[in-house]
Amino acid sequence: MNSKSKVMMGEMRESWKESLAKTITFSVTEECNLACKYCYMTGKNTKNKMSFETAKKTVDYILQNREIFDEEAVVWEFVGGEPFLEIDLIDQITDYIKFQMYILDHPWFNSFRFNFSSNGILYDTPAVQKYIKKNRGHLSIGLSVDGNKIKHDMQRVNLHGDGSYDNVMKNVPLWLKQFPGSVTKSTFAHEDLLYLKDSIISLWENGIKTVTANVVFEDVWHEGDDLIFENQLKELADYILEKDLWREYSVRFFSPSIGFPLRKEDLKKNYCGAGKMLAIDYQGRFFPCLRFLDFTLNNHKGLCIGDMDNGINQDMIRPFQALNLESQSKEECVNCEVASGCAWCTGFDYDAADTDTIYQRATFNCKMHKANVRACEYFWNKFEKVTGIVSPRKRYRESMKETYEEDSNAAYMQIITSDDITPHCTYRNWRNTSNVMDKQMFDEGLKFCEKNNFTPVILGTLKDESTEWINIVDGKANKISENTIVICDNNTKIPTGFEGNCILLISRANIDKLNEFVRKIYPAVSRINVVLENIDKWVTCDIDVYREQLDNLKSFVIDTYKNENPLEINVLTDRLDLNDMCNCDAGENTFTLAPNGKIYICAAFYFNNPDDYIGDLVNGIHIKNNYLLELKNAPICSSCDAYHCRRCKYLNKKLTGEINTPSKIQCVISNIERNKSRELQLELNKQKIISSEEIIGPIDYIDPLDKLLNNVRSVEGV
Repeated sequence: MNSKSKVMMGEMRESWKESLAKTITFSVTEECNLACKYCYMTGKNTKNKMSFETAKKTVDYILQNREIFDEEAVVWEFVGGEPFLEIDLIDQITDYIKFQMYILDHPWFNSFRFNFSSNGILYDTPAVQKYIKKNRGHLSIGLSVDGNKIKHDMQRVNLHGDGSYDNVMKNVPLWLKQFPGSVTKSTFAHEDLLYLKDSIISLWENGIKTVTANVVFEDVWHEGDDLIFENQLKELADYILEKDLWREYSVRFFSPSIGFPLRKEDLKKNYCGAGKMLAIDYQGRFFPCLRFLDFTLNNHKGLCIGDMDNGINQDMIRPFQALNLESQSKEECVNCEVASGCAWCTGFDYDAADTDTIYQRATFNCKMHKANVRACEYFWNKFEKVTGIVSPRKRYRESMKETYEEDSNAAYMQIITSDDITPHCTYRNWRNTSNVMDKQMFDEGLKFCEKNNFTPVILGTLKDESTEWINIVDGKANKISENTIVICDNNTKIPTGFEGNCILLISRANIDKLNEFVRKIYPAVSRINVVLENIDKWVTCDIDVYREQLDNLKSFVIDTYKNENPLEINVLTDRLDLNDMCNCDAGENTFTLAPNGKIYICAAFYFNNPDDYIGDLVNGIHIKNNYLLELKNAPICSSCDAYHCRRCKYLNKKLTGEINTPSKIQCVISNIERNKSRELQLELNKQKIISSEEIIGPIDYIDPLDKLLNNVRSVEGV
């Protein structure tokens, strides 16, 4: 991307030494010269102020315990209330910090910052300006400006109830001159949503080019607030594109990376710094962060983790070290299709929890986040149409594409364009129907996908196809996009010039041709997914033929590895790289829209019985006993390690009567494949073609139900 097309919109400036520095926060006073209506510090007062002796003792403890505070850099942060009310005290404290770091030859002496969060009222006073001049090289100051005058004065009022906008804004030019590129944080609540667009524009016009805007976490939202929020953001999006502001200005609401499913690794992270930081109150008591101090909480007492006399209680830190997204979130949050970028505050969670726990995440802003995602998607889609530039959001989506394809949280809607499509899984048009989806229904389906964050998967051929869709077509198709998957229906027909993934359907009559078909298809494709048809009709001789075909394929796969163009084929190579079930997502994250406008668990349920639908485009999706679709509620599958098995839910229901229970033939075939994958892995290791750390172990069963029953007998002592 050249400089003329560089996109700043949605980018946030990194903090100094982000992730490398320890943040140590001194709450030097609980007094403030403002009384902001949405402020979480509800216990502000004029009594509680830190003494210099308390600060000294705390600094000594921190600097003399390098084994505890071993980060390579430090941010000494000063907050209130309003910290500049105590600028003389802070001057004493920071002088002492600098002197002590110097005489101790502490590593932080050459790697530190003093950071301030201020409301800006006292910024131009002689004492504050003298302090800035004295510490300029190691200083960062953030001023809080909420937006335009109406919005700011609505929330950020002085002790008499008067707005503070004029008193803050007179200091903004000086602040920006002294700290170019500074950002501000604009916070929105129920009362001021209607001023969001004008507020962000006002901040930009006043020289604050980056705005880390957010909505409050508290339970303040009314019915319809999310729609107001969304509309304000969409109007802001239109204004940005009309005025061509995306190159120089930014607001967090349009971050390109928000609103995607969570990856597995995301679940094990904690995006709040509580516990990594250290906050000190006026008494010299230690807290995981500022939001755990007594005067910031409404429903619980402050969560103290130590003090300047006794140090940090390391056991009290353990819950924060272990805390991650998954352990503190409801299942609906973990599985949310637009979860990325949904913020939370561990301190507020603690205050809002039913008990004294940090493991209960508050979700009052759920609808607001989803509205933000819809507006963000609106902005970046329109950005591409207006500018002709590939958006950062699309690039982000593409960079994560493989992750999402493998991640069970990614959501897809298969759209059956007509009943005569070539099947891509274990179904056929058994009733020989001839329904065709009309254009209106197709367009409504796409709107449903956009609204509910489904990626459309088009089954069949259309005249107008989008590169945003995944298209599944047969070998006769003429138009092939980069997202096309080709089906070989018991043949080896591949469109000219195609390079991608292939689905190979193998009927019972063609089991003995599996090896032949794969060898012919291989040069033109990067991956082959074999789908076996009619397995409910298989007998012993069919199993024997299949086992023999896998043996032949095993040798061929080894040759492709030697030629440095290894073949990916689901029935043999997938198991080499899996540590848990790859699973069938039908009815969980993948659904099917049929030509009749009804939604089904998968295409097989539609072709088997069109009355067996689970929703429609108007009323959405509603599945009875939907928990039965989950792997954890499938006792045979959850105890099996044939992880490549897709445990077809349609065949489960058809053959056993239960959607969560596979038939014997399904399990037998999957475990034959598993064992052949083990043989392949051992041979590749033996020939030193690969080096596998995780070796697939031997098993003494071919049906995992036998293993399950043996375990039960063992427990029962039989």
